[in-house]
Amino acid sequence: MFMSVYVLVRTYTSGPIVMVNGHFLTMDNENSVVEAVATHAGFIVALGSTRDVQLAVSQLRAKGPWYKHLAPTRTVDLRKQTVVPGFVDAHSHFPANGLVSVGVDVSSPPFGPLEDIAAVLASIRAQSLEQSERQWIIGFNYDDAALSDARHPTRHELDKAAPGHAVYLWHRSGHMGVANTRALRELGYDPDAGSDTKQPLNNIFIGRDEQGRMTGLLQEGAAAPMNRLLKEVPWWRLPGILFSARDDYLSAGVTTLQNGFADKATFHLLRAASFLKLLPQRVVVWPAHDKLGLADADDIDINWPATNPRFVKIGAIKLIADGSPQGRTAWLSKPYEKDAALIPGYHGHPTMPVQALHKAILDYHRAGYQLAIHGNGDAAIQSIIDGLTIAQQDTPRPDARHLIVHAQTIRQSQLDTLAAIKVGVSFFPSHTFFWGDWHRQVVLGEERARFISPLASADAAGVRYSIHADSPVTPMDPMQMLWSATERRTATGHILGPDERISRLRALRAMTIDAAWQNHLDTDRGSLEIGKIADLVVLSDNPLVVDDVRTITSREVWIGGERYLP
Repeated sequence: MFMSVYVLVRTYTSGPIVMVNGHFLTMDNENSVVEAVATHAGFIVALGSTRDVQLAVSQLRAKGPWYKHLAPTRTVDLRKQTVVPGFVDAHSHFPANGLVSVGVDVSSPPFGPLEDIAAVLASIRAQSLEQSERQWIIGFNYDDAALSDARHPTRHELDKAAPGHAVYLWHRSGHMGVANTRALRELGYDPDAGSDTKQPLNNIFIGRDEQGRMTGLLQEGAAAPMNRLLKEVPWWRLPGILFSARDDYLSAGVTTLQNGFADKATFHLLRAASFLKLLPQRVVVWPAHDKLGLADADDIDINWPATNPRFVKIGAIKLIADGSPQGRTAWLSKPYEKDAALIPGYHGHPTMPVQALHKAILDYHRAGYQLAIHGNGDAAIQSIIDGLTIAQQDTPRPDARHLIVHAQTIRQSQLDTLAAIKVGVSFFPSHTFFWGDWHRQVVLGEERARFISPLASADAAGVRYSIHADSPVTPMDPMQMLWSATERRTATGHILGPDERISRLRALRAMTIDAAWQNHLDTDRGSLEIGKIADLVVLSDNPLVVDDVRTITSREVWIGGERYLP
């Protein structure tokens, strides 16, 4: 059943649709608020007062013989409900949030009920009784930072929970996982082989016990690739990943979704799903640099099939400069607060040599591509800034719209430099809630943690930014993102960097027009203006005045003049 959660209400006719008695937050340059909007053929044709909009539609019909034969105008009374532009996904990994539909959900609070490792193991044990030993057990979204044990499960614990099965737990960050003994062997590892004590950094990628044997933890490049894990899922269950993800994003009011690290197979999947109308949303794909199969980066030609950018757009090239702060693989200029790997002065590392990163940046920039570069640690961010500066000096491009993705530990001086070289940021402010306590107490310390995702400082410096959920790392929930950007409360209620809070209106712009701008899509979406596509969301309350924005839901989602109802 394709529309498992949503019923498509066919309102897209040859006649205009006039939406009246509403509270439209347009997100235009003046942040105008209007009471009525008219759409026709999927586009906004008028907005303003009810009288002005109705007059504009009447004038449309009077233009000539063809217009006189339009179907009757349909009027929709919004009963004072608040309407915003459709949310533009600034960065996520669609449809990865649907993966849990083909595995075991091992989420901990606030995402799920599993509070400790014993509960995770019990969940795996229950699943082992339900399926054949031939099938892997794949758990999604465990998080050592959210478990009361504050550690990863071990391969031996997974062995006991599901004897005879290969088991792999995918970490919520997406940067690591834990495998049991059988899974490690099937992934090509020798779990009982000792480690090279002269290479302690390797223990960051591959967890080791005191005897040097593998604990089961695999990080970054050592972790199991998702396409390898999906080979263990019965083929007939795979479509459910797409449909589950689609419905989640639709329920959140996301009308433009994104895959921010795509290979060719994912691109073709999303392109076909859009063409076959299995996806009502519009799609942006960021090709992954290391999955393009380029023989020579000096002669770049990404020959993917042409698309209509109104429906499927090939956007920025994605590069990865470092890892995640949760796994202590983000590249910092100063050591981590507490070092689980027991390496004196450890401060993370780049995922590729700096010279190689700079060469890739220069090659893509010269070829005319936009770049979106993952950088969490301030040392990684500096390497990105240096590479982009070199590229702009070599080949000036005044409107390249390159951006840094996440920028969790960016420094004030780096924000000032980004403003000068016209590079944007897509921030991840929900970290303040989901991992804020972990960062301040374990990973970064109070001082650095207060400045993660510094939205107010970015505004002051003149850096244009969006905010994102990085789903499935956190759920696709624009209201949670808005709440975190404006409240900055951790899970324990601590306000993490109160000076970095922004207004709700500013946060809404970061999820609509600014997110569209970063993807070169601001001319046709991101705000409610005449001539733009009719993508909008009817909310259950006004996010500018309600006490807790997290209580707001999407009542209706309109995409190009078609209405979707929960």
